[in-house]
Amino acid sequence: MVKLDKKIKDGVIKMKFAASTYFSLLRHCAVPLLSIATFTPILLTYLAKEKAETPQPQANLETSAFPSPIIPSPIAPLIAPSPKLFPSPQSSATPKSAPSPQSSPSAPKKLAASVRSPNTSPNTSPAAAAKPVTRQPLAVPANYTPPVLEIRVAIKRDVASVLMGVNGPAVITDRQGRGLKTIATNEGLPVIPEANGLKMGDLSLPEVIFVQPTSADGLVYVDDSWYRGKVMLVAQGDRLLVVNQVNLEAYLYSVVGSEMHSSAPMHALKAQAIAARSYALVHMIRPANAWFHLGNSQRWQVYKGIRSEYQSTHQAVNATAGQILSYKGGVVESLYAATDEIVAWAHGGRGMSQTGAYKLAEKGLDYQQILGNYYPGVGLARLVLQN
Repeated sequence: MVKLDKKIKDGVIKMKFAASTYFSLLRHCAVPLLSIATFTPILLTYLAKEKAETPQPQANLETSAFPSPIIPSPIAPLIAPSPKLFPSPQSSATPKSAPSPQSSPSAPKKLAASVRSPNTSPNTSPAAAAKPVTRQPLAVPANYTPPVLEIRVAIKRDVASVLMGVNGPAVITDRQGRGLKTIATNEGLPVIPEANGLKMGDLSLPEVIFVQPTSADGLVYVDDSWYRGKVMLVAQGDRLLVVNQVNLEAYLYSVVGSEMHSSAPMHALKAQAIAARSYALVHMIRPANAWFHLGNSQRWQVYKGIRSEYQSTHQAVNATAGQILSYKGGVVESLYAATDEIVAWAHGGRGMSQTGAYKLAEKGLDYQQILGNYYPGVGLARLVLQN
């Protein structure tokens, strides 16, 4: 018994020594240790995640023999804006520019407008924006409806591929308007350029196609946004150009919400709507190139599709429907930027400060006074088409 106890004691001593030596060595290592109690839930979580992420078979697209990603459902465009503690324009300090046309097509034949620059003294400092200008309200013609004008906005340029989708019945057409294929709802269609055209799913299509919803409230999905109107896809070598063709007034719903915070005072939003409409119209008359009138970035006007539409931006656009800045019968290229300082630096003081418009509206000025303050000598007019 004594010998056995001694052997046990010797064994315990040896185990203690071995353990002590082992942990002594580990102390020199920089690797943290996890106890079994800590490691076990991590292991179980990992195994559960592995099981949950096991790929499941997806339903094939109507036009594809292989699974494709499912696109998200469109978000309701009229979301109430959240309050902002320090409201300011959402656009960056990058000023708008006036690109020269590059092999641009002629202006729309029925568009009764030309581009004019007011020959007036520019605002040269932020102080110039502090003097409100009183203007007579623009008379509202009886039964006035803004003309239906389609603007072409480049939403993707020089990309290798896009993911397309629709929220309802839609058709793919060629440049002659011939129907090529219908598209299944809410399912992703990857599009890439190929040798002689475009590849959409397992379909080979011409180098220029249109994705056109067949219902008035139909939307088209491109990568991360939903858009009104129709979408044109153009193969340009191994790259893609994607253009949204949309009604001008619907385009402005998104631009106003992208360029100015949706919780801004209503008269600031109305001033922004008119400035954005005039700027867009100038580029419809003098397009960037043969494929599109202007882009969707800060280089032109920020445009994000329906995700930057709000009740307030719809109200501002609808309340100023068809109103443009005019000088001697032409349309004024109404440049604007985030602040008075940027307007003075980039445009010689000619243009609207979005922050300044916000402050003037807070002081009680209406949108016509705000515009008169930033575009002296310029009047308001309503857009009409010639017969």
